[in-house]
Amino acid sequence: MRIKRLKIKNFGKIRNREIELSPGINVLYGENESGKTTVHTFIKSMLYGIQRMRGRAARNDDYTKYDPWENSGVYGGTMWFEIGGRNYRLSRNFQKENPASEFICEDSGELLDVDKGDLEVVLEGISEAVYDNTVSIAQLKSVTGQELVRELQNYMASYQGTGDNSVDLGRTAQMLKMTRKGFQTQKEHREKDMEKTREKLASGLEFLKGDMEKLRERRDNVSSQEEQFRMVDGEEDGGVILDRRIRLVERRRFAAAGGILLGLLVLIGGVAGMHLWVPGLLYPKLLMGALGLLLLAGFLFSYQKQCRELKKRKRLKNRWLQKQEKLKWSRENLDGELVERSTAYENLQEEYRECIEEQSYPASEDREIQALNLAMEVIEQLSDNIYKRVGANLKERTSQILSEITGGKYQEVLMDSEFQIKVNTEDRAVALSRLSRGTIEQIYFALRMAAGELLCKGETFPVILDDVFGMYDEERLRSVLSWIYKENRQVIISTCHKREMEILEKNHIPFQKILL
Repeated sequence: MRIKRLKIKNFGKIRNREIELSPGINVLYGENESGKTTVHTFIKSMLYGIQRMRGRAARNDDYTKYDPWENSGVYGGTMWFEIGGRNYRLSRNFQKENPASEFICEDSGELLDVDKGDLEVVLEGISEAVYDNTVSIAQLKSVTGQELVRELQNYMASYQGTGDNSVDLGRTAQMLKMTRKGFQTQKEHREKDMEKTREKLASGLEFLKGDMEKLRERRDNVSSQEEQFRMVDGEEDGGVILDRRIRLVERRRFAAAGGILLGLLVLIGGVAGMHLWVPGLLYPKLLMGALGLLLLAGFLFSYQKQCRELKKRKRLKNRWLQKQEKLKWSRENLDGELVERSTAYENLQEEYRECIEEQSYPASEDREIQALNLAMEVIEQLSDNIYKRVGANLKERTSQILSEITGGKYQEVLMDSEFQIKVNTEDRAVALSRLSRGTIEQIYFALRMAAGELLCKGETFPVILDDVFGMYDEERLRSVLSWIYKENRQVIISTCHKREMEILEKNHIPFQKILL
């Protein structure tokens, strides 16, 4: 495979930039933060896409990291490459609201479909895991000393499987252990959550029970007030009593009105008789008028008194009716609340019973843990045989490359069943922990190149080197660059130093310089 041209429309900090790549060595030169790693990530994203993580992981994923600084509606570009003797053009837009791709074979004009796996077929099944772990190499800046040794040991151990880091048995076994631990943790959390749920349900039942008791007490109190408000013993309603009393007052008022009329007639009779002079009847007429006046005054006073009493009785009845209605509303409302609480109590009781039953069942995680244990046993049995089949080839080619780039100083990589790595010199085997950082970097490089050859059997991929020579002295760097040139592969070297270009020129190794 050879990458011919890149057109980065909008990716990270790079916008509207075209890069022509030669078939041999390309040196991508620029200061720190100039976009060298951005170019390498663009190439990988064009080949394998760029995954958008979810939740908190999305804050630091590659999609967010290389989200364009300007005009984020356009996020991607175009790559022209040759593979298997045919020329292709691949365009992508990674923008999450409008993702799109266009894949064309320029020789035949055939329009291919990335989503249906056509690109994977063209790449001959070389997975992203293989790409990341072979031809795309970055300096191990985050590990030093013993950590670097462990990183290299783990890397060699990863190829005890089929050779593809995406399916290796060593990592699969580790993932199964982590998964088993996850299920164990999940089981513990599940049991704790179920116990908390049971306690919460029990607490809820106690609360509802107490709440219903209080509601019953309040309802009984209202009922008692209703009974007391009947005003007399027996079954007679207080409203009937109040109506009877109102009618009694109305009769008294009517009688007083009759008395007023009687007194008025007597008074009129006495006054009228005074105008008729009848000897001997003067005093009786005066007495009659006085009597009429007294009757009129007395019954008028009684009438007014009964009117006030009638108003009082009617107000009393209105208050009685209002209070009776209020008590009735309170009782009905309390009855409704009691029904709701009783229903909730029954539902909660059912949940509590289901929770107790669920706690008694075997945990679903137990079956998963048993299955994982069985899978780990099978993987352990297979690992030794697979290592002998694949590990030997990897070790042989790694040793050959290492010998070439070290001038024969280190001729063989040794690895035991525990993946403890040593290198064989002319007179002894040396543990990695006793080697310099630069030598370990050379071993790492040789291992990646050997793994790439074993895994990319059908097509040779370009080698991407992103600031990998920081720990190389001049002689080591010359040896590696000479080896790369001898292999006749397309190489993209990113660097912020001029040292690589100076050594290439000094050794008459042709290369193309690309400034960022």
